[in-house]
Amino acid sequence: MEEIGKPTNPHGLVLEAWAQGYMVGSLIIMAAIAVANMRKGVILHKLILIELLLGTFHGTFIFTDAPVYGWYLSTTAIFLNMSWSLHNVISWIKNKPFLSKRVSYIYIGTVILAQPYWVVEIYANFTYFNNINDIFTKTRPVEAVFRDPWWIFTTVSLFWNIKVRYELGIIEIIRLSPRFGVLLAAMLLSVCFIVVDIVAVTGVFNNNALPDGINPFWKLAFVFKCLTDTIILDDFKTALDRLTDAKLQRLDSFNTGSFKNDPLASPSLRAPPLGHIQHVEGSEMGESSLANGNNLSFQDALRMQDSTELAAK
Repeated sequence: MEEIGKPTNPHGLVLEAWAQGYMVGSLIIMAAIAVANMRKGVILHKLILIELLLGTFHGTFIFTDAPVYGWYLSTTAIFLNMSWSLHNVISWIKNKPFLSKRVSYIYIGTVILAQPYWVVEIYANFTYFNNINDIFTKTRPVEAVFRDPWWIFTTVSLFWNIKVRYELGIIEIIRLSPRFGVLLAAMLLSVCFIVVDIVAVTGVFNNNALPDGINPFWKLAFVFKCLTDTIILDDFKTALDRLTDAKLQRLDSFNTGSFKNDPLASPSLRAPPLGHIQHVEGSEMGESSLANGNNLSFQDALRMQDSTELAAK
């Protein structure tokens, strides 16, 4: 067995140091945002904060040298594995309102059944980075099987429910709430980096490019996973219900002119009312459309708003 230690290749060392700094910095910023927006007595918000804090420790082992390196890396990996499992619990809570009782039980039940693997992985991680045995080279390639299926299911479930239950288009969601658009983008990016991580640890890439257990891809995937938890702290159904209500209110607001930029933003970030909309002579909407504003489609309502703003200028 080749001796495992801190990366000595300058390029590998810089890449790993950058990835760890990126992960730790991102998690600290997201933890601060979570604290600033969390509500008292909401367990979900507290779990998200714990998830973020647990993940930060494993982004600091690059500062250590042998013999501390192996011990420190293996110890902080325990907290990271706890954070990953907690993320799946958080995903279950956020997605639970969309799940039937049976599917919900299967979801959280399989998360629990996956925990023995993490016990083995903790042992394998310790023995590998302390040069005892190489079991880690056998467990690491299958890590994604015990870490990511629930997240991929949650991502697919959210997109499916947006399309089927709420009949909202992606562009429409982004216009209603840029914050929710960021959430969807972060979900897709996390899945992309999960795929790249799997490709990297299964030997598709050059085996000599990165040492076993050291690559930036899982860190990038983890950051984007945590971003989806932080950008909107509440469960997905609550957030989508707010978007639907905002869509209806926006149509009704043509009688009052009270538009909002993002229904999921905090009150301090919302724009002030644009003022009462006035009828524009010669506009394509016509008086009948104004008189029956509540029956307008969402796209027509937005065009009407744009026409009014141009006329005001």
